[in-house]
Amino acid sequence: MTFKFSFSRLIWIAMIGFIIYQVGFTWVPLWQKATKLQGVDLSEVVIEDEKGQPVYLSKFKGKVLIINFWASWCIPCRLEIPLLNGIYPRLSAKNKQLIGVNPSESQEKIDTFRQQTAISFPVYRDRGELSKRLNIQVIPAIAVIDKNGMVKSITYGFRPWIQAYLLWWI
Repeated sequence: MTFKFSFSRLIWIAMIGFIIYQVGFTWVPLWQKATKLQGVDLSEVVIEDEKGQPVYLSKFKGKVLIINFWASWCIPCRLEIPLLNGIYPRLSAKNKQLIGVNPSESQEKIDTFRQQTAISFPVYRDRGELSKRLNIQVIPAIAVIDKNGMVKSITYGFRPWIQAYLLWWI
């Protein structure tokens, strides 16, 4: 039996290898670290509002806080934002607060992007503390904080099912 290596077969082998690498060396370690963060208190962590004023996450106590980490250059983030916009009113009705957090860009860049995309939920800037505490290395990412300010879950990457996840499973 002869085994021929065609170009398309090599592409498939490379793609499968890349997926195995991503799952084994990126997603699994991130998931393991995220699991260890469950129950960590984030009440005293500070982010910035659009005017540069400090906002403590304790401000959101009493509601489930859903934090979407995004950036304007991130294509999967651009795909996820309309999905989040679509469920923002329903989340609010269920006593869940959705906020966007940009971990790296200037307020001017955030404002420009927000006007272009019509983000309907509040957007904050991270001073680096929140991303570091939650080990956010991949965006988009969603962190769910319970009513007491404790980490409940962290998920990474674009999820087409994000609406169902946030409305029914959280």
